[in-house]
Amino acid sequence: MPSHWVLLGREDWGRPIYTNVNYPFPVEPPFVPDENPTGDYRVTFDLAEGFGDRVYLRFDGVESLAIVSLNGAEVGVVRGSRLAQELDVTDTAVVGANVLHVRVHQWSAASYLEDQDQWWLPGIFREVTVLGRPADGIEDVWLRADYDHVTGAGTVIPEFRADAAAYPITLRLPELGIDHTFATPADVAPVPAGTVEPWSADEPRLYGAEVANSAETRSLRVGFRRVEIVGHEWRVNGRKLRLRGVNRHEYDPDNGRVFDADKMRAQLHLMKRHNINAVRTSHYPPHPDFFDLADEVGVWVMDECDLETHGFERGAG
Repeated sequence: MPSHWVLLGREDWGRPIYTNVNYPFPVEPPFVPDENPTGDYRVTFDLAEGFGDRVYLRFDGVESLAIVSLNGAEVGVVRGSRLAQELDVTDTAVVGANVLHVRVHQWSAASYLEDQDQWWLPGIFREVTVLGRPADGIEDVWLRADYDHVTGAGTVIPEFRADAAAYPITLRLPELGIDHTFATPADVAPVPAGTVEPWSADEPRLYGAEVANSAETRSLRVGFRRVEIVGHEWRVNGRKLRLRGVNRHEYDPDNGRVFDADKMRAQLHLMKRHNINAVRTSHYPPHPDFFDLADEVGVWVMDECDLETHGFERGAG
């Protein structure tokens, strides 16, 4: 299970550290203290025959550096504590039992980029996933759902990252009667959706969508909206938008940055009951599922990069 080892109740495993501006160690980049708390993780998992033409290990959150080995061979180093990262382990993974070993160091050169006025909490705190991908899969999908507030009409503007061999690709939105197939990459173009109900933070209307080919089906939800700057006004669906927002750290007093979807949904509903309609993810990307919850509940999100170095203004920590 995802966790931080300093929150597991063992005094000899260290304690949480909080800093605002100063680093918790002398500012001598790229060096970090010789006394560098380190955790070793080892797990065995099985892969079935035909699991995938390509196999990846996905790390959604590790603080701050992980050296990853699979079946005794080093397959990569993960940096960027709150950035999702994938390692291609196709040539190392085997059918049957696999042994994954991850060595996590609390401090690394990357720590200098993560001085984000927060708790320093080492460990694997988000999911680690084994992904099997088909050879002719759809690598990435983006559906921009535009809305014309004058006519009430919606338009789906698709973008796919896929090889030509992945085509034909079909876009479906059952509620709107859309079942459109793109035979080749050159055929990808906007698809009229007819009259739709728009998405807004006050009425977060979502439609289920599928993008499929012969190898796989991707499911997602889309909301029709148009965001634009008109003169000095920021408008959504033709109306001036007023943000009533808060800064948000991804933090729980017992579990640190370990994500709990039910708690997060309840927190977002609490925000909405107090007329909050926007969140700034200070100061790093949140768990990927947070964005889906924000779409569902109706919250604007200002996503920040996993980067803050203001400790350099003060010199030694």
